[in-house]
Amino acid sequence: MTKEEFEKLDKDYEVCLCVGVTIGEIQTAIKNGCNTLEAIMDETEAGTRCEQCSSRDIDEDGEKELHVDEVLKFSK
Repeated sequence: MTKEEFEKLDKDYEVCLCVGVTIGEIQTAIKNGCNTLEAIMDETEAGTRCEQCSSRDIDEDGEKELHVDEVLKFSK
């Protein structure tokens, strides 16, 4: 996903379906000081169940459109 594609997504877009974590919730965690994937996962629980949404590296089959690490990258 490109930054331009990311910016078109609604803040209510669910990045983690297992726990129901949205882009907005991840961005709030980032604003509150979570600046690593691990910190975001600890704070929001996104990516802690099936882990597919945490990173494109883990999602080898490309099942997820957006990953937690991409939200971190694009939100800086």
